[in-house]
Amino acid sequence: AKGIEFLFRKNKVESMQGWGRWAGPGKVAVEKDGKTTEVEATHIILATGSEARTLPGVELDGKTVLSNREILALPAVPKSLIVVGAGAVGVEFASIYNSFGTEVTILEMLPRVVPLEDEEISAELDKAFRKKSIKIFTEAKVESVKKDAKGATVTFKDKAGKTQALSAEKILIAVGRKPQTENIGLEKSKAKVERGFVHVGPYLETAEPGLYAIGDIVAGLPQLAHAASMEGIIAVGKMAGKDVPQLDRNRIPNATYCEPQIGSIGMTEKQARDAGFQVKTGKFPFAANSKASILGQHEGFIKVVADEKYGEALGVHIIGPLATEVIAEAVAALQLEATIDDMLFTIHAHPTVWEAMGDAFASVRGLAINA
Repeated sequence: AKGIEFLFRKNKVESMQGWGRWAGPGKVAVEKDGKTTEVEATHIILATGSEARTLPGVELDGKTVLSNREILALPAVPKSLIVVGAGAVGVEFASIYNSFGTEVTILEMLPRVVPLEDEEISAELDKAFRKKSIKIFTEAKVESVKKDAKGATVTFKDKAGKTQALSAEKILIAVGRKPQTENIGLEKSKAKVERGFVHVGPYLETAEPGLYAIGDIVAGLPQLAHAASMEGIIAVGKMAGKDVPQLDRNRIPNATYCEPQIGSIGMTEKQARDAGFQVKTGKFPFAANSKASILGQHEGFIKVVADEKYGEALGVHIIGPLATEVIAEAVAALQLEATIDDMLFTIHAHPTVWEAMGDAFASVRGLAINA
């Protein structure tokens, strides 16, 4: 927050503290200490963020049953932890606490961990986690969480329909985030709000002229900090009359900081096939990469999803060392609509983890040299 305050002062941005509400076209009412101040502007951006979602009947008490915020402030490392939800947040904290020596169990309602990633990425992470003695239950439907003197017990139905009960010192509920759009005046606007999410056009403007929304409250876009940042840039650029591109969902990268790391962008193989593309894939294992050997991190691979007809790269999916960094080249490739041949003849420095990307693109053509 101090850094943001510094940037505000540096760029002569006025800030106010209080509870803000949209009060009509070009107006925001700010309430603080019982007083209301009205601010007028030609354009207004809603960036109210989100809060941790929980399960029906499950209360987050901040001590035993935790959200992603409280688990960062624990005074001691718990002996055992049950993580409900195997999306990015769930697997990141499962990985962190496993490395601390905590006995970790994951309960995921869907058929696989990191369910938004490519299926092969999910399978590889599942294998890596089980190798680290992290217990995983997929297709697990949580029925209740009951606290006791030693922690809490989670009752759930497993994939076979059998009721099971597991106990742990701490429970992390990591089942997503809900937008904070209540009591900010949207009910008086023309903006379309669905399940708390605000619908926007290609330049982040709502159906209410002059009212924009960015970040975790936007419908249909990922709740990621880097996505929110670009949304803000595009919205402000449009307001200023600049020539800015429309935001493309398939150009937003994912970065998951578990061990092994995951980085991805674009379509998964299934999404590409479902979209009607003639799909061709290539995969290169980090076991064949020299720098990965130097680092002693041989797990994982880079998978490229391509359109066989035109050779365009449709998606890149990485699990392994420095995946959240290595994905940067793939982001640029997709943004510039590069073909497999463009990337095949891109020179990659040796020895680097990054050069595995070149081999992965080459593998689409069956031309990988190092594997």
